[in-house]
Amino acid sequence: MAFYRAHVLVDTGTPAVLKGAMALKAALVEEIKKRGLDKEIKVVETGDLGIPGGATGIVIYPEGVTYANVSVSDVPEIVEEHLLKGRQVKRLIYTEPTAAVVSGTAQPRKNEMRVILKNVGVIDPTSIEEYIAVGGYDAVAKALTEMTPEQVIAEIKTSQLKGRGGAGFPTGLKWEFTAKAQGTNKAVVCNADEGEPGNFKDRLIMEGDPHQIIEGMIIAGYAVGAHEGYIYIRGEYHQSVAHTERAIEAAREMGLLGKDILGTGFDFDITIFKGAGAYICGEET
Repeated sequence: MAFYRAHVLVDTGTPAVLKGAMALKAALVEEIKKRGLDKEIKVVETGDLGIPGGATGIVIYPEGVTYANVSVSDVPEIVEEHLLKGRQVKRLIYTEPTAAVVSGTAQPRKNEMRVILKNVGVIDPTSIEEYIAVGGYDAVAKALTEMTPEQVIAEIKTSQLKGRGGAGFPTGLKWEFTAKAQGTNKAVVCNADEGEPGNFKDRLIMEGDPHQIIEGMIIAGYAVGAHEGYIYIRGEYHQSVAHTERAIEAAREMGLLGKDILGTGFDFDITIFKGAGAYICGEET
């Protein structure tokens, strides 16, 4: 396994990609290689950094410095000053009125406490190894090896987790009703065809931390007695589809999806369906 003295995380969320993030990443890789630093510094794609306006942005670790509105023409200066000389390029540091550059985090807002999005902008969403390194799939291992389905449901009920679709229905109760329902052909459906303007949180998770969705679905399947999972993704979310497909394949290769997960005898797999333009198409029936 290679070790690097610095990592450059490039925001490749959809808004940043539309503003040239992939060209920015390519320029960083080229400039770093040109200066003979490619064995010391790694450029990695990450999820949406949350910079207003969908601006291009990068985070440089280990310092955790966030740069915003970065263009290809800024790359030589960043590599020369920050990565070679250790001097931050102050004119590019993210300095919104409510922002604070905090060492060790890509979170640009000082009052922000991320829960679901805690890994977005911090890890490479296409790497299952990075997800596991920050505690990913630990909850699956605990649920499948240390808890009964009933105990998992009780834990969810205690957490008071609720649906975010408007009704605020308790998730624990929904799982309990499903577990007790007659029939053996049960499925977990994740509706990621969000249709409410300004509330695109599903895309952020799928692009920035898709393994978190997979882990949650495995636990839900175990709790309710389902062996099939379906993620219904908005058809226009090409990057969400790509990242989630890659995450599913990686989980299968690791034995975290498919037959006999972690040697527990529990089978569960996930299929992606691309949406046709209506949120309701992804709802349970």
